[in-house]
Amino acid sequence: MSNPHKNWQQFLINEAGLSKIRQDMSDYDTAFITAFRGDIDDKSMCIYVPPSEEELAERSKQGEKAQVNRRNNKELSAYLLSQGYGIKNVQGSYIENFGSVDPEKVPREVKENSFFVTNLNDDPEFAEQIINLGKRFCQDSVIIVPKGEEGYIYGTNTSKYPGLDQKETVGKFAGGETGEFMSRIKSRPFVMKEDEETKTYEDLPGKQRQAAKLIAKRVGNQITEMNTLGEAKMGDYIDGGNITLYHFAPTDEETIEIDPSRFGQQGYSRREKERSSYPRSFFYVNLDQAENMVKPGKTLFTLDIPANKLYSLAEDPEGLVAEVRHPVYGFRNDIEWTKLFKRIHENYDGTYYSAPNMDLVVLFEPVEAKKMEQE
Repeated sequence: MSNPHKNWQQFLINEAGLSKIRQDMSDYDTAFITAFRGDIDDKSMCIYVPPSEEELAERSKQGEKAQVNRRNNKELSAYLLSQGYGIKNVQGSYIENFGSVDPEKVPREVKENSFFVTNLNDDPEFAEQIINLGKRFCQDSVIIVPKGEEGYIYGTNTSKYPGLDQKETVGKFAGGETGEFMSRIKSRPFVMKEDEETKTYEDLPGKQRQAAKLIAKRVGNQITEMNTLGEAKMGDYIDGGNITLYHFAPTDEETIEIDPSRFGQQGYSRREKERSSYPRSFFYVNLDQAENMVKPGKTLFTLDIPANKLYSLAEDPEGLVAEVRHPVYGFRNDIEWTKLFKRIHENYDGTYYSAPNMDLVVLFEPVEAKKMEQE
């Protein structure tokens, strides 16, 4: 299209639908998201790329790009519904590669099937979930509207606009006299028309619920993999060949042994035990990232460990991540994750990786740590 901004006015939402969406925005946190991409072959800006074997298998089954987009949107909707969110199918239009001057990434209008998502159960992790899904499905951005507040656009890949993890307020949504429902963000149109009523997980027939749960579990595993096998580099924490580790424990002794055999006794490690039952102890490498729930009533202990005793999942120097990853399901709880930790433990004392909001080291062997005086 020579002028992709020209015909945005054809995408309208009727006044009845607009009123309902306004009310939902007043009563709940809401968001707009899709899994559609104009160029599904361009992975250069993606934060997460599924295993190539999965992509090839799915392409051979589904054939055309439009079908791959529909499959991705099916997976997205299954995950949203399984989390207890309400979704409304909407049709929208936006400019992919907005602002690009790269001849290989020409701005283009993409008409897409999108979802208006309602946080019906007030999930406190709603915004984080939407952002993770935007990254998983390689979207330029998602739009999040906190309850009764102004919405914002959040960048979920490395495209020029708005940029990865960048936020820009877009104001409150409002309809014009002709019923337009849009946000013009630096002349970038986001406009839509309503297709149907809000759908929930309970609306699905029994077999569809079961299928949605299975799909959602796979997408959830991919999001966990995406957030764990991140880009943070272990080298940033190496000083003189060592990495300093920090651990909070409910004792005031001068020296303690931190033993992986006690794995799973604390709340945070019980959650990690769902990922893998392989025994391991947890350490921070950056105290600024220490969670508040871990600190109360605890003493800080520290030790130095040679960096060559740790395996970096982010860099995967020996290809262990690729070796263990399932070609379709990626990393499943207590299956591939456990295999990976076992493989690493054959030659290393522990591993370094990133989790949401923090970088961590886990050790498979007992270690001695000394009490650290806090300022």
